[in-house]
Amino acid sequence: MNVETRILFADAERAVRDGELATARACFVEAAEHAAAVQLWRGALRCYRHALELDLTDRDVIERIGRLPSRVLSGRGWDTYRRALDSHPSWPRFGCRTARIVSGDLGAVIGCAGVGPVLELIMSEPDLVETRPDARFTGMPSGMALVILRRALWPTPREVERLMSVRVMFDVRERVRLDELGDWEPSWDRGS
Repeated sequence: MNVETRILFADAERAVRDGELATARACFVEAAEHAAAVQLWRGALRCYRHALELDLTDRDVIERIGRLPSRVLSGRGWDTYRRALDSHPSWPRFGCRTARIVSGDLGAVIGCAGVGPVLELIMSEPDLVETRPDARFTGMPSGMALVILRRALWPTPREVERLMSVRVMFDVRERVRLDELGDWEPSWDRGS
């Protein structure tokens, strides 16, 4: 990310800590726009994803993501995200900044404040997370699930050269590798 984008991103994170979510959203979106203006597409997408963490049903942010170059979005399910929101207008507005994994005798779920369980999950191998939406969120797009899962697995990601990552199988139909910054690639390869 460039300097302007980093400053706006830091302002957004500070606003989140202060509970000023509207300000945080505006700063994340502005940071994304600055990154896009200098063709830092991955940085722009990362800033938009942080805005989505505040409200996973924010159609404006999804539309902005859709305007990024197709090579940045290819194979990542963002087009499906918008269609899923259109198909499920009754889904409540909710964020995932405080998403938590809750384990019990019957399995594990990821819960988000205000809506409760949103994803069911199991780890069938040390680096494989299998997840599917809670019944209330049937039809959840993979992009939404991956934003939630990333926040639950890594509440405070590190900015390091070698990122942690896991293989994810979402709703038995999609397979990706997700890293701690929230980037994902359609892949099952252990080395990717």
